[in-house]
This record gives sequence, structure tokens and C-alpha cells, in this order.
Amino acid sequence: MSTSFTYNLFSMSQFTVGCRNWIGVLSVLCLGSVVSQNLVENPSFESFLDCPDHLGNFGQDLKYWSVPTLGSTDYFNACSLSMGVPNNFMGKQLAKFGEGYMGFYMYAPEDYREYIQGELRQPLQKDLTYTLSFYINLAENSDYAIRDFDILLSSKPLEIKIKKGLSKWQLSKIIGNDFTFIEILGDQFIIDESSWTKVSTTFVANGYEQFITVGNFKDNAATRRQKLVKEKNVKGAYYYLDMVYVGEGIQSYALDEAHIFENVFFNFDEFELEDYGAQEIKRVFNYLQSDSTLQIVINGYTDSFGTNNYNMELSGKRATAVANRLIQLGLARKRITWNGLGASRPLGNNGDEEGRALNRRVEFIISKSLEK
Repeated sequence: MSTSFTYNLFSMSQFTVGCRNWIGVLSVLCLGSVVSQNLVENPSFESFLDCPDHLGNFGQDLKYWSVPTLGSTDYFNACSLSMGVPNNFMGKQLAKFGEGYMGFYMYAPEDYREYIQGELRQPLQKDLTYTLSFYINLAENSDYAIRDFDILLSSKPLEIKIKKGLSKWQLSKIIGNDFTFIEILGDQFIIDESSWTKVSTTFVANGYEQFITVGNFKDNAATRRQKLVKEKNVKGAYYYLDMVYVGEGIQSYALDEAHIFENVFFNFDEFELEDYGAQEIKRVFNYLQSDSTLQIVINGYTDSFGTNNYNMELSGKRATAVANRLIQLGLARKRITWNGLGASRPLGNNGDEEGRALNRRVEFIISKSLEK
């Protein structure tokens, strides 16, 4: 499982923040015996008004989808020769579902941005937990990759006549439309040009959300990006996207497998929890509370700097910090075990800072209690 960071974003009218998880996908979400319907209309872009025959016609070609700005988002379908699947002007990629997908710039010169805006079958219900997901794939002709994605849920559709990125300042000026903003921060750049990667998060609805907008709401200076080694034809990060899902349900976890607390990482030689870790710990807590027979083992880790004894102690403090947060939320102490495992089992290269940051982590294993 990949890892991520997320944080409390800003205190603007009716804005909230989600966290994220990158795992496999289905068009419906299965949680035990509960199957949640996908609330997104035309989620994999199969229902079209016209077979696409030129660039920038996403908003005109598809049912239930539009573009909220003047950006020229693209629609690809196997029915087309000029905007086809799998071969098109941006590279070669099969659809993840069906025969269609869309493509847009998540990063481009002069802060140019493209977005998609879709409609939900009904407004979300207040205080219910929902899962949101989509598949993403970097187009072969991109010369940049990014790692973060933004989602805006709104009560009404957006229509803003700009080609540059939508900013929080611009959204704050809109009257009569309520917003729930979800920022998905990845731990690595999405550079896979062959396989689709799933991006997923859970969030609590405010009760008015009926439209979903996906894109990058940051300007170029704030966008975490990576220049690809090979020079490509297109200046920017262009991604294909398929299967948008929004459905009711709590995030579930495979039992007896190690998972990373996705946005719970630590600064060098520190064990204090940052505010942005609260959402992920609460998400695990909600799952544990859904079944009283579940128990959790928490394992803390460090990078390789320092002595073995010191790292064992530091990693134990990191595991303790997470365990205490779960206890504060209301999880029974007897259902939690925690350990410090020092610098063992590194995920990243301890020879560079990015790798060391990955190793300063806390993992967890959820299992069924053996008690009868």
C-alpha cells in the first residue's frame, strides 16, 4: 500500500478536508455484506452525445459531465480515429473500464489548468462517511509528473471563465454555492505510463454536495512536480482519468497485513503527531469501532541515523503517540498493542532525505481477536 500526507486545509465557509488511500478499485464499494451504489452519473465516460473527433470537447461530448473553466479538457473513446483508445496524440493507453476515458493537464506552463465537473445522482447526506476514488495514468508524452490531486464537491455547478487554475481565493468569492474541498497528497509522483493507479479517500459529507470537480487547484509554484528524465513532446503533466466513484461507506482494511498510517510521518528525531495525522488515525479508529472483535498492533520505525538502542526507543515513542491518540478517541486499551522496531524494514533509501522520511513511519496490523 502506498502512503500519503494530508492536513487541515483552511477555514473558509463550508470547506472540509479529506485524506487518502491508494488501493484497488470496483465500480461499487463492498464493505462486508454492504454494497454501496456509485452516486456519480456516467462514471467511466461511456455515455456520450457525440463520438469525439477533436481536442477540447469533453464538456460537449459527454452526458452528465462538463468543464467548470475555459480549459480544453479532452475526451477519448475507441469509437474515434482522431481521439481514439488506445492510441491518441498523447500516447497509448487502454481504458480501465469500458472504451472511454478523459485527459487533462494537471500542470502546465503559465499556470494553465484543465478540470472535469460531474453530477451526482443525489445530494450527499449530512454527517455520513463516503468513499471517493478514481483511476489515473500519466500520458506518455508528458514531460512532468505530479503527486497531488484536488477535489471540490459543491451544491451547484461551477462556471468560471478562466484558463488558469481555480484558486481558493476565487472560490471564496462565489455567493450561493457551498463547497467541500478535499486535498489528496501523495507520497510519490505518479509516473506509471502503463498501469492505472487508483486514488481514493474517505470524507464526511456536509449534506449539500451534488457536483464533483477534479483537478489541480494550486498554481505552479505550489504544485509538487517532477521533471522526467526523457524529454517529451508536451510541456506539462497530462493525465488520463477513468472511473470516478463516490459511495457511502467506511474505509476497510485487509486483515493480518501491514498497512502504513498514510499521513502519519515524523520529522527527524521527533515523535510528536502533527495535526495532519488526525484524519488518518480517525479513519482507522472508525473501522475498528465498526467491529468489536477487531484488534490492532502498532509498529513504529525510524530512519538509520542514530544507535540501535536510541532508534528502538524513538520508534517506540512514535508507536505510543499513535496508540494514545486511538485511546483518546475511545478505543479500548486492551484492543491495542504497540512496539518500537527501530530502523528495521526500511521502505526507502536511507542515503537520501526522501527515503529517510518514508522510513520514519508507523504501521499497523488489524486482526480478529482470538478471545471468545
